[in-house]
Amino acid sequence: MAQNAIAANLLMIILIGGGIYTALTMQKEVDPDFALDIVEVVVSYPGAAPEEVEQGIILPIEEAIRGVTGIREITSNAWEGQGRVRMELVAGVDRIKVFQDIDQAVTQVRTFPEDAEEPEVRLQDRVRDVMEIALYGDADVWTMRKLAERVRDRLLNQPGISQVEIGGALDYITHVEIPSSTLREYGLTLGEVGNIIEQSSRDVPAGSIDTSGGQILLRVEERKQWADQLGQIVIRSAETGSPVTLGDIAEIRDGFEEVGFQSQFNRRPSIDLEVFRIGEQSPLEVAAAVHEVLAELDTTLPDGISWRIDGNAAKDFDDRMSLLLENGALAIVIIVIILSLFLEFRLAFWIMMGMTISFIGSITVLPWLGVSINMVSMFGFLVALGIVVDDAIVVGENVYEYRERGMGKMEAAIKGAKEMAWPVTFSILTNVVAFLPVMFLPGVTGNYWWPLPAVVIAVLLFSLAEALFILPAHLAHVHERTHTSVSESMHGWQRRFSRGVSNWIDNRYRPFLGTALRHRYISLTAAVTLLAVTGGYALSDHMGMVLMPELAADEIEAGVRLPTGTTRDQAASIAVEVTEATHRMFEKHDLYQTAEGIKTNVRGGSSFVDVEIVMKPPDERNMTARDVIQLWRQEIGDIDGVDQITFEAERGPGGWRDDIEIDLSHSDVDVLTEASEALVERLEAFEAASGVNTNYQPGKSQLSFTLMPEGRALGLTPNDVGRQVRDAFYGAVAMRHLRGTNEVEIRVKLPEAEREDRRYLEDFVIQAPNGVEVPLMDVVTVQQGTAFRSIDRRDGRRVITVSTDVEPKSAAGRLLDTIRAETLPQLRADFPGLTWTFEGNQAEMRESTANLWGSFALALFAIYALLAIAFSSYVQPLIVMMSIPFGVVGAVLGHMILGYDLSLVSMMGVVAVAGVVVNGALIMVHYANSKRDEMGPEAAVLEAGTRRFRPIVLTTLTTFGGVTPIIMETSLQAYHLVPMAISLGFGIVFSTTIMLLLVPCLYMMLEDIRQLFQRQPVSTPAR
Repeated sequence: MAQNAIAANLLMIILIGGGIYTALTMQKEVDPDFALDIVEVVVSYPGAAPEEVEQGIILPIEEAIRGVTGIREITSNAWEGQGRVRMELVAGVDRIKVFQDIDQAVTQVRTFPEDAEEPEVRLQDRVRDVMEIALYGDADVWTMRKLAERVRDRLLNQPGISQVEIGGALDYITHVEIPSSTLREYGLTLGEVGNIIEQSSRDVPAGSIDTSGGQILLRVEERKQWADQLGQIVIRSAETGSPVTLGDIAEIRDGFEEVGFQSQFNRRPSIDLEVFRIGEQSPLEVAAAVHEVLAELDTTLPDGISWRIDGNAAKDFDDRMSLLLENGALAIVIIVIILSLFLEFRLAFWIMMGMTISFIGSITVLPWLGVSINMVSMFGFLVALGIVVDDAIVVGENVYEYRERGMGKMEAAIKGAKEMAWPVTFSILTNVVAFLPVMFLPGVTGNYWWPLPAVVIAVLLFSLAEALFILPAHLAHVHERTHTSVSESMHGWQRRFSRGVSNWIDNRYRPFLGTALRHRYISLTAAVTLLAVTGGYALSDHMGMVLMPELAADEIEAGVRLPTGTTRDQAASIAVEVTEATHRMFEKHDLYQTAEGIKTNVRGGSSFVDVEIVMKPPDERNMTARDVIQLWRQEIGDIDGVDQITFEAERGPGGWRDDIEIDLSHSDVDVLTEASEALVERLEAFEAASGVNTNYQPGKSQLSFTLMPEGRALGLTPNDVGRQVRDAFYGAVAMRHLRGTNEVEIRVKLPEAEREDRRYLEDFVIQAPNGVEVPLMDVVTVQQGTAFRSIDRRDGRRVITVSTDVEPKSAAGRLLDTIRAETLPQLRADFPGLTWTFEGNQAEMRESTANLWGSFALALFAIYALLAIAFSSYVQPLIVMMSIPFGVVGAVLGHMILGYDLSLVSMMGVVAVAGVVVNGALIMVHYANSKRDEMGPEAAVLEAGTRRFRPIVLTTLTTFGGVTPIIMETSLQAYHLVPMAISLGFGIVFSTTIMLLLVPCLYMMLEDIRQLFQRQPVSTPAR
């Protein structure tokens, strides 16, 4: 193609045009969108205790799905009124088929309790939220809900917005409260009243009549939606004949689920609206549509009601893309400067054009690979920025060298490209192989980072095609132009710099390399010693390892766990106390410069108070989340009536999990409980352990009823007794119906005063099937006990999870090793039969790291195979691959110098370095092999080091220059990208420095061994 410039230019135009079009039309998002291999089954069982949920819901589902193939792990949770079974699928299975098999298995269960609702089987997807809008102000719950619905409907009417949900809102309930005395007066039960309401509140289609004038539809319209309409339902006819309506015997009111505390923002009631994107919608487009509606709210919302944006993925996308593009532009400038120093300007220009063609052209295939424009894929382009010019530099520099010897442009382009085609192809293939292990990381971590190697590999393959076909054509047809005084001056300066580099190579590097070759065994010993010292330091306690770098938190949470039996009013009082303490901290330390406000909520009925500090964007803060948490601990102090207070900050992928989680299991529940309490005490003794907690908490007091023979003699069954007690104190669900777009439940129950007083239970009267009334306590025996607050199961076994965070994060590995080697064996000695498994961030990190190193081993073998083919030798590839460990040394030194912990992201960079560092060694050994017959091995390897010094150093500098902006980036938005850039940048610089001396020494040592077997002396290398 070098002789046909038109073909090369057309190919260039097609790649650029196709890439630009694809970039404008492809999906854009903050983080990669990927499918979760998780299926959930959720079943509501209103009013049931966790043990009832376990027996009636969890166990039947676990048994039903036992034979379904493709399930990796089953995790079950039973709470009051609800059960959930969560199945993690085996990686690579057909998730749709497994989902359908699970759905079919659950559908076939026939033993669910009568009062249990229909199971919901769903295949989990990642939430594609764009924005969260909070409404807050001085208004009651009803007003706030209606305002939220009005704003939701307005948003949905806006073009470009397809999905909006109201978050944190209470369920609509129509409460029908009837005193027990009234029920007895009319001989009614709550269940009977519920049935009457259900039968009297529906529209019933009654067919049609075909008349001569046309068809007439028949319909009974008795639908009742509001409390006043329900009050007109006739319940009984009195002895005088006048009807008794529901309104006569009951207090009826439209409202919400009964809670003691409504969500607040800065002490005022609040409600959230969550805006999502669907299909190919861009977060920027959806956000623009939302802002048009928000502009109207300032004039349409009532006085005293305000709005705020609580989360904005579109702004995150815009900020992060701007950051990466700015760093990309700076990296390009750095690379251009480096190329211009070493190469003639027009050659540098066409090498940069080759990089541009490779980048833009690779975008055309990204949608086929399932890659969108996001934070990770854009970082992939930055990683490729320095690597991608390597092949173009090698080819272009070789062409440039032939031009310097006086060869014609066309001949130099063809000969230079052909000569380097073989080593360049293999160097690109080794780079591709090196990035493959990152593509096969398991779990969420692997899915999150998958776009990075996909982008790098695509760019590398396009750059190979560009370097071998398009670049030679451009270099062969470069027109000589008349130089201006400025260009002449710049050209002369570049020539002087180039001659200076050449002189330094000839007068400094070449003699030093000759000395190293003469003392090659000393050189090798020094290098291996450095490797051993650095590796030992990295594996010692001085450097820890974390799953992911800690990201700047958007919110900081204080979670307050309340004792069993805490009432709604008590929970609300504690929520107010914690909130007021947080506001005092804001005033005292002027935290309004760091955070936007305080959100407060009570969750789990009345068992958990959640207070969150909403942080400002990372670059606008004057304090870190860790500093705020420290102040918060001191300000809140100890609170009476609280079991535990934990503080945590939301972080990036995997950050929502505790650092160490241990699932304990035992066949005896009492032994399991004691063992978990003992483990908590032992973990709290470790200085690095922070926020040790367990998910086991004693539940509410429980009264268990057993039907006596006297009750059975009256025709009562356990179901009759249980239903009447449940209807009285939880409520009988008469029906559910739609009011507008909202589902409303009509619940019939006793008044609150009777439901909250145990004396009413002791005096409670139930009705036998024959209508006879009998006190409850006359027909049942009562046993008092304690119900579990929740029950957790993993793979069919009850488990209790003990978890802890670790400070500093780098100490997590050491603490885990101590727990594994000492704490848990001692615990099992104290509690025979105890078993455990590790979960949490450390478990995920170890799984991901093991998978990464396993794939890395395969990648190393693939690199070896490629090099063996290239060199036609089994031994010479080992010389080239000896530079890989020194890339690891450079990565570790880079983390030490810049003060970063090693992380899984760092390891990804180390793996990527393996492919990059062999490129220079490959070119050097390839050149030495081509000259050894002509010059002898000693002179050949010395000449190879001298002649290939410039392209090797140039490719190293451009690679380092490409990632330097990210390494030096101070923005917290890029914090989790920096470790990979450090590994890649410092790894390539250090390994190249060592490789320029070590590879020639190893080459000659191989000759020593060969000569030893041939019993021939080895001559001294030329000086």
